[in-house]
Amino acid sequence: MNSVPDMPDVKRPALVGTIMVLLSILVAYPLVGSILTMLVARGRTMDSDFRWIDGSVLPLLLAAQVIGQLVVLALPVFLLARRYSGGHLFDRANLSWLGIGNSANLRAALRAAAGMVLLQPFLYSIVEVQNLLLPFLGETGRDMLRDQARLDLFLRKIAGEASPGGFLAAAAVLVLTPSICEELFFRGFIQKSFAQILTPNKAFLITGFVFALFHMEWFNLVPLTLLGWYIGYIYVKSGDLSVPAVAHGTNNLMALVLLKAEGLPGLAGAGDASVGLLVKWQWWLFVLFSLVIFFLLIRRFPEKAAYTIPDRQF
Repeated sequence: MNSVPDMPDVKRPALVGTIMVLLSILVAYPLVGSILTMLVARGRTMDSDFRWIDGSVLPLLLAAQVIGQLVVLALPVFLLARRYSGGHLFDRANLSWLGIGNSANLRAALRAAAGMVLLQPFLYSIVEVQNLLLPFLGETGRDMLRDQARLDLFLRKIAGEASPGGFLAAAAVLVLTPSICEELFFRGFIQKSFAQILTPNKAFLITGFVFALFHMEWFNLVPLTLLGWYIGYIYVKSGDLSVPAVAHGTNNLMALVLLKAEGLPGLAGAGDASVGLLVKWQWWLFVLFSLVIFFLLIRRFPEKAAYTIPDRQF
């Protein structure tokens, strides 16, 4: 008679260990990013207008983005998951523990993307309201607005202000790489680990907030937290990491297209017109309508648990 062998090397995640991994990555990622950026700049003066980013630097900068996310986020996840899955680096046990290939569902992925689109008007409104209120915080608020403007300018430079080819290359990197690597780390490993220590609901709420902190965009902390909560929720509901990855990629693509559009000559002042939307009741009616459809949509996500936790209920 064949018996199932014990797997003493398989352990459950511990709270202290998970927090230590999280803190280590939060420190390592910006550090590695800064080192790679300095190597790419090759002694150039990195001015605040990003004039040092040109056609010769852009491919290297995109490559640095891919390398940083793969080395700091994705690869450690596969190595760490082995401790809890009992499998090897890329075998089925390890992939399944991370939520890869569990129940890939095209309909769920499309719903996740549609939900992200429906959420955008509300998130956009939050950002625009913040832009109006931040100057009232004095120099701190004005510094946050300047940081936001610098980040937008940097992303427009990366996306290629004039080159369609440059934009497509940047989109491939800035949309696909974070949606895969960040979801592997935050949802596949951190949220999964917290869920086995705490509860699934606490896990996606905590992970969503940490996801916002990871981006170090204090002016976008609220919308990023809401994004993190939505992405974490649909991971719990769908049971497959591809679903939050599609939602994440949809958000990044929409943001990139908007930044690209704002940089076009005929739309250079489009950002000023957005303030006028906030005083129009039609806009807020549209936001309310999109939120109603959004909540109706996410209620219909399949009840397929992303992780199994004994004696706990979703």
